[in-house]
Amino acid sequence: MRTGAGLLLWATAAGFLLRRMLRTKRWDRPPVWELGTLVLLTALPYGWATVCSIWQDRAERLTATALWTAVAIGFALWVCRRYLAWRWENWRKDEKMEAQQVFPAMERARTFCRDYHMLPPPGGVMLCAVSGGRDSMALLHFLKDLSLTEGFSLRAAHYNHHLRPTAERDEALVRRYCRYREIPLTCGGGDVSAWARENGASLEDAARTLRYRFLEEAADQVGAVRIATAHHVQDNAETVLLHLLRGSGLRGLGGIPPVRGKIVRPFLETDRRDIDDYVARKGIPYGEDETNADTAYTRNRLRLEILPRLEEIAPGCTARIAGAAGILRVDEEHLDEECAALLPAPERDRVTLPVNTLMGKDLAVRRRLVRGMARQLGVELTAAQTDGVLALGSSGAMNLPGGIQAFRQAHRLTIRRLPPAPAPLVLHLGEQSWGGRTLRVRESEGGEMPPRDTAAVLSAREITGALTIAAWDGTGRMSVENGSRSIKRIFADQGISADRREEHPALYLDGRPVAVLGVAVDWLFRPKPGERTLTVVWEKEERGSELL
Repeated sequence: MRTGAGLLLWATAAGFLLRRMLRTKRWDRPPVWELGTLVLLTALPYGWATVCSIWQDRAERLTATALWTAVAIGFALWVCRRYLAWRWENWRKDEKMEAQQVFPAMERARTFCRDYHMLPPPGGVMLCAVSGGRDSMALLHFLKDLSLTEGFSLRAAHYNHHLRPTAERDEALVRRYCRYREIPLTCGGGDVSAWARENGASLEDAARTLRYRFLEEAADQVGAVRIATAHHVQDNAETVLLHLLRGSGLRGLGGIPPVRGKIVRPFLETDRRDIDDYVARKGIPYGEDETNADTAYTRNRLRLEILPRLEEIAPGCTARIAGAAGILRVDEEHLDEECAALLPAPERDRVTLPVNTLMGKDLAVRRRLVRGMARQLGVELTAAQTDGVLALGSSGAMNLPGGIQAFRQAHRLTIRRLPPAPAPLVLHLGEQSWGGRTLRVRESEGGEMPPRDTAAVLSAREITGALTIAAWDGTGRMSVENGSRSIKRIFADQGISADRREEHPALYLDGRPVAVLGVAVDWLFRPKPGERTLTVVWEKEERGSELL
């Protein structure tokens, strides 16, 4: 009876408490009073069971205790569930309010992103490149807030160059922050120093190449349509000054483009001081790159010494330099579009432009046309290389980087991709195969003279070392009857156009050209009457095949 009375008392108190909580709807703040009351009511049954145990038997005591415990646990679980729901709802509210907090510089960055269509569509994926430094961590924070309002999905990518003792620290920082903000992260790394040695590149160029290669691969893995980097106004001004010091044209003086393929730069018009203020006010963690203070790097010296001096002379010049770059970039893009309309599509790894079309334009357009022709074959020409192509006369040729060649004929200029040249081969008596042709080398006592356009005949007495056949490299001279002449001039005298010259390999003796098959033999190596000769005959292995 006493147990029933205790249960009735506890149920009445719990019902009254529940009715009050539902009526007042006090779930907009932590239900501290209700939780305290629950603890008190939970303790009462045990106290009651203890009192009852003085004159009740064991079975009745256990039954009462189990009943009070079950009711208390059920009620506690219900309150905890409501409490956790309140915590989650208010956390999301706080995060959205923080994302909507107004920072004038960040609002301008938002507008900049929309103006240049940098943001993915709703549901799309953006990949943010994060080094762990101040700028990239600010960009990651900015894009995370932006993703909450714009509806795209954000991913992060970190590349460890393993060039600094603190590189592991920076990677750990990025991992912790991404875990805290629930941002999926892709990490990678490589031996930048070894790659630079193997490819003859500087550490800076090697790091940039490997980093962007990793970002492209990471973007493909996660399906990102945009890759965001943290370049800002000062970075753009430094780039313009570096290009100016190197003598760049409009393309280089245009600085860093806001959008290039998948790469977007949301902070390109944001000042570093605004980024610093954003980081400080938001409490964004970051790591300091100790190499940023090393003035042995040209860019660091510009940032730490030159730009501050320029700001003293002309306050605000950094932003104006970046602004001027934007103007030049627009002009360059317009000129490129105008020239692209004049260029034909490449055919069979070559681009051909009528000379009348080329010479009928002013110098600025002619240069862009030549660069555009090479660009269609995947090669960027320097200013000196471009002017060299324009200076070609009729039948002139010029080998260019990237395995391409420019040659000029009477009525057209052609830039083509050269087929890969076979490796040099040391000749011996008998039959050999090289570059798609059969070579026959034989000695004779001044016997038959094979056709001049299929062989070269040399004095055997003068061949005192290893005779090598190789593709002509566009250089060298040979002796003639009254002096010497460049091989290029000899080709021209024989009427062989530039686009056919790779079909005539050269013979070298200790690195010196002594003959060009089918064209000429060095005067000093020509056999005299009755002298023992060395004959090199070249023949096609298959009909229609070519030497190179």
